Amino acid sequence: MSEGALSRMMRLQKKLQKETYGIDYDGMTDEERIAQFKDMHIALTDELHEALGEMGWKPWATSKHFNQEAVQAELIDAWHFFMNLMLIAGLTPDKLLEAYELKRAKNMARQAEGYDGVATKCRGCKRAFDDDAVKCHPSTSEPGKSCCHYTTGPVGRII
Repeated sequence: MSEGALSRMMRLQKKLQKETYGIDYDGMTDEERIAQFKDMHIALTDELHEALGEMGWKPWATSKHFNQEAVQAELIDAWHFFMNLMLIAGLTPDKLLEAYELKRAKNMARQAEGYDGVATKCRGCKRAFDDDAVKCHPSTSEPGKSCCHYTTGPVGRII
């Protein structure tokens, strides 16, 4: 069976990290995983900002340039860091595809049901009740509250 493109990239990235930087994602403690995740998150964000710097995106400026080659190069840099985040989290290409398909279906259902981004979220933690990773749910005994026992005040402030 032929290796898919994403699987190949993930394998090569894991090899790069281990052989070049001595980073073994499989053998990390939780503390090491957290530190590495934080560093890769910051690096990814920085690369995305660098990509943004290669275009005239500011509405108050007159330049509307788009340096496609430089944007692509920054996105490749960002992709390296994103793959590292996936490796840290144990997200394989197969898990990624499965999770993507499930989330896509959920997003489509939300839109079909008139999703407003507010009504189906916890007032305390702001997470969506229908998100499988969220353990929060509306309280059945205290209207307006959730299992995290937060409620919101007049202008959405948590009280």
